[in-house]
This record gives sequence, structure tokens and C-alpha cells, in this order.
Amino acid sequence: MHAKPNPARPARTDRTRRDERSGAHQQPGAVAAHTHPRPGLLLGVLIYCGLVIAVIGTLGTPLIPLIADAQHVSLSDAQWLLTLTLLTGAASTPLLGRLGDGPHRRTVLLAGLGTVAAGSLLAATANGFTQLLVGRGLMGVGVGLMPLALAIARDLLPPRQLAAGIGALSITVATGAGLGYPLSGLIAESFDYHAGFWVAAVLTAAAMAAVLAVVPGRASTRAARGPVDLVGALLFAAGLSPLLVALSEGESWGWTSPRIIALFGAGIVCLVAWIMLELHSAHPLVELKYLAARPVLIADVCAILAGFGMFNAMTLINRLAQAPTSTGYGFGASPAVLGLVILPLAVGTVLASRWSRWLGPRTGGGRGLLLVGLFAVALAEFGLAVRHDHLVELGGATFLFGVGIGLAFAAMPGLIIGSVPPHETGSATSFNQVLRTVGGSVGSALGAAMLAAHTPAGATEPSNSGYTVAFVIAGGVGVLAMLAALALPSSPRAGEPAVPASRQAELETLQEEAADAAASGLVMADDVEP
Repeated sequence: MHAKPNPARPARTDRTRRDERSGAHQQPGAVAAHTHPRPGLLLGVLIYCGLVIAVIGTLGTPLIPLIADAQHVSLSDAQWLLTLTLLTGAASTPLLGRLGDGPHRRTVLLAGLGTVAAGSLLAATANGFTQLLVGRGLMGVGVGLMPLALAIARDLLPPRQLAAGIGALSITVATGAGLGYPLSGLIAESFDYHAGFWVAAVLTAAAMAAVLAVVPGRASTRAARGPVDLVGALLFAAGLSPLLVALSEGESWGWTSPRIIALFGAGIVCLVAWIMLELHSAHPLVELKYLAARPVLIADVCAILAGFGMFNAMTLINRLAQAPTSTGYGFGASPAVLGLVILPLAVGTVLASRWSRWLGPRTGGGRGLLLVGLFAVALAEFGLAVRHDHLVELGGATFLFGVGIGLAFAAMPGLIIGSVPPHETGSATSFNQVLRTVGGSVGSALGAAMLAAHTPAGATEPSNSGYTVAFVIAGGVGVLAMLAALALPSSPRAGEPAVPASRQAELETLQEEAADAAASGLVMADDVEP
């Protein structure tokens, strides 16, 4: 006699069995088998690491004019200090994420901090521009380290302190980014540029010592997932780097110059080879098959478009604030004043990361949260197109950018986590971050191109109409991102979670990480007034 099937019990699909094997159905908060004996001390060390990483990430821009003058190079050449940081950060992020996906997170974190410290020392002791370039390039590795610190907190903090600890750690990312820009401006106005890199070296060395003393050697109970795809990592870097260089230098070299065409061609060839390799690799750097799911695909498209509009607008705000008052529209802001103009961005991002938990359920989940964030970004851009006559207007726009960016980027992990297996969450969200950087590079390049196109012959500054047109274009791209978000599946019925309850803790953590990490990634290679 056969038992009748129970209609109330859903069938155990292959996906369900795979999730059970990979740990997706563990109870929330039960990430770590062993918690740290002194969780307060551990959290303090990780918060300090987050502050250091964020401050160092914003170190370069205000120092560029000083470096150009001291090294007797042009501003366009000096901006390679920022371009290299962007390249190394974007290229190393997926590799660091995969290396840290296992029991050796402390080792990877220490190696990354050591690379940043070595780069800081090279830059601090540099007498020539080449050494300075190498040092600043190594410092870019810090961009990919914050997810490791957050992952350590997830694994080692006790369940009762996990939510508060992750929240405090995430806030320090935005706080450090907001403080780093004014601090860099103060150093630029008061000291030689070497002082900034000495400060970075000391801060990073202290972070390494603290990690060694407090973080256990095996900071995760998760087993390694197989050999790291080093060939894939090299191919990815070889494909992404030429594209970012071409986007950064296209305006100065000429978009149809042989060098730019060769860079685009080399990047496309390497990325095609990388895709073919990843599709056939047993242990790929990024599982591309999961990126085809509609929520993941739309999240990635929105990341590119939102990155475009965000970095385009921030480039324009930097240029506008620093433009001389003789132009009739500029403010002649010093590096310190410029830092204060950017500071509301961090405030808005911190608030957005807190509001996202309350606002998400009231706007239809991730789809609604993404739309609200993108709307805020587009509103700020169109608002600046209408009026940008006072510094307070720029500050208000950066605050609105922070709110919009925080909400939009908080929604993206939710779209991804519900469509990929748990063990691929880090890889998929890291790839989303890389796409955001690519979109930002395109946005910065187009913003600079718009200003160049509206610069009269023989003049050094663009006309005010150039800023208006560029802000309108950035707002239009924000509208395109909203249209893409509308293609997302409808929100779940009331009371029905958008993702399994077993993964809600992971989702909340990723939302805070994404929202606050946005504030630490807003320094692009074209943010300096030439």
C-alpha cells in the first residue's frame, strides 16, 4: 500500500537538496561553529580595519595637485595614481573574495593589509614618480579587503551580537570614507604629500598587528571549495584593465587613437577568453551560469547604470566645486572645503543603510527599494541640472546621492541572494561590485568628455551649459536604470518572504555591506580639476 503524497509538503527539488548540502537551511545566526572568546575586542579590531581601509581609499584625490607640482608632471599624468588604484582594486576583488572563501580568511586579510602597507611605504619614500605609481597601485588592493573583515565578523561573533556588530562595522566603512576626504584635504593644505602616505603606512601596520593579536588563525569553519582559478583571475585582470585604462584615458589620448582602439580590442579578447574558461572550469572564479537568472541579470545591469550615473555626477560635482570663481559658476573650493561638500554623501549612505530594513517591506521588497534608490539618484542629478549656484546645493545633492546609492545598492544583494546558491553569494555580489566600477568608469569618462566638448577654443574651463547637459545625461541614465528595475519579477505576496527565512540573516548583512561600501568607492580617476 502506497502512502498518499502530502500536498502541504513541497517537493524536494534538486535545488532544495543542493541547498541543504551547502548549508542554506541552517538557522539564522548559526554561521559559526565557534565564537570568539572576546567578541567585543574582535569587533573593535575589525571596526578599526574598516576605518583604515576606507580612509586610505579616499587618500589620493586631494593630493594629486600637490604631487603633480612636486614631481613636475602634468595633472593628467598624476591622475594615473588614481587610475592604478582603480585597476588593482577592480581586478583583485574577485580573487580576494574567492581566496577568502574558506578557513584562511585571516591569512588573506593580513596579506592584503601587508600589500597596502608596502604600497604606502613605497609611496611615502618615493623620490620619483614611477615608485609613487607602484606604491599607489599596491594600495588599491585594500578595496577588496572589507568583505573579508565582514565575513570574519559573521563567522566569529555570537548570534546575540551579530546584527549589532555587523551594523557597527558597516557604519565605520561609510564613516571612514566621509572622514577620509576632509582628512586628505587637510593634509594637502598643511603638509607635504608624503605625510599622507606615512599616515597610511602607520595606520595599516597597526591594523596588521591588531589582526595578528586578536583574530584567530582559522577565522572560518567553512571548508575550502577547491583550487583557486588563478588562470581565470589573470585573464579577468588582463581583460578588465585595458578597458578601464581606455575609458580613463580616452579623452586625453583621443577615442579613435590607435592606443585606445588597441586597448579596447585587447580587453575584449581577454574577457571573451575568460568567459570561455569560466564556463568550462571545474572551480571557476565566478559561476557565470548563475548570472543569467533574471533578478541577478537585472541587478548587474542596474549596477552598471547606477554606477554610471553616480560617478558621472560625482566627477561633475568635484570639478564644479574646484572651478575658479572667475568662471562665473565655480566656487574655487580648497581640498578641505571640497571634503566638506562630499561629507554629506557618507551621512546619506549611513542613514540609507538603516532605513533600508524599514523601507524595504513597505515598498514591495528589493524591487521597490531599488526603484526608490534609483529615483533619488536621478532626482539629485536632474536637480543639479536645474540649479548648481551655491555650495549648499552641491552638499544637498551629495546627501541625496548618498541616500539613493545606499538604498539601491542595499537592494541588489537581496536580488542576488535569492537566485544563487549560498556558496556563490560572495562571488556573485563581488562581480556586481566590479560591474559597478566599470559603469562608474564609463560615467566619469563621459562626464569629462561632455565638459571638454563645451570648452570654448583657447579656454581652460568649460561653459556652464556643459555641466547642465552632463547632469541631464546622468539623470537620463538613472531613468534607464529605473526602467530596467521595472523588469524585475513582481514582489511576493504580503507576509511571504522574498528569500528563504534561513537566509534572512545573510541578506541583512549583505544589505548593510552593500549600502555602506558604496560610500568608500566614490573616488574615480577623473575627480581632479585639471
